[in-house]
Amino acid sequence: MLMLPAMARSSCERVIVSADPAYPPLHWYDGKQLRGASIVIITRILTDLGLPYELRYLGPWKRVLYAAKNGNIDVITTLKITPERRSFLIFSELVLNNPVAAFVKKDRPPPFSKWDDLIGLRGGIARGNRFGSVFDEFMDERLNVREADNLETAFNMLLANRFEYVITGYHVGQAYIASANIDDKLIALQPFLIDSQNLFGFAAQSPCIAYLPAINKQLEKLHKEGFIERALAQARADWRKTPIIGKN
Repeated sequence: MLMLPAMARSSCERVIVSADPAYPPLHWYDGKQLRGASIVIITRILTDLGLPYELRYLGPWKRVLYAAKNGNIDVITTLKITPERRSFLIFSELVLNNPVAAFVKKDRPPPFSKWDDLIGLRGGIARGNRFGSVFDEFMDERLNVREADNLETAFNMLLANRFEYVITGYHVGQAYIASANIDDKLIALQPFLIDSQNLFGFAAQSPCIAYLPAINKQLEKLHKEGFIERALAQARADWRKTPIIGKN
């Protein structure tokens, strides 16, 4: 069956939602469905607003971004703002904070107090990760950073001394460390590299963008109620109990 892109629709009959399938506890794919804190938050909001929705697993993160860029989905939940993403997404208000950290081996942490302290060290990131325009520019121009296929691989390379640090969101890094039972081997350097905000990103051409003001209002309400923090805490517990990322 031919699937028309979201931008071709004249009305928002349902909100098509997708997410990075390997970024727990914010969002992940367990082999059957998308799960995580951001999924709980967006579905709660859409339900409260009486908007039908579909959670759509699309595969790797870059494919999710491509689908939003081409109008095949309505919203990505959640991600950081970058100049490139601004060219095809319209962002919500704050959903949750996701500080970016450099993770290192606990038995050999390098001296660290500022970004420049990472210069000259061998770093790693998961493929496709970006952290905001200011730090991304610094990373690209000043740091020796290589991409690994995914965060699990990057952490294994860190443990094998092929990397000296791995940059990722603090929440996802902590989730992987906990699920792999390597809490005693890896730590996040302090201070955080950046205190990054994660937002919903709506495809700019989606007819569902008309509901963004109402979604922002619901976000404000859920923040005041403490729902966001509770969803994040529950997602951490769920991931630690069943740390599985599935594939079709």
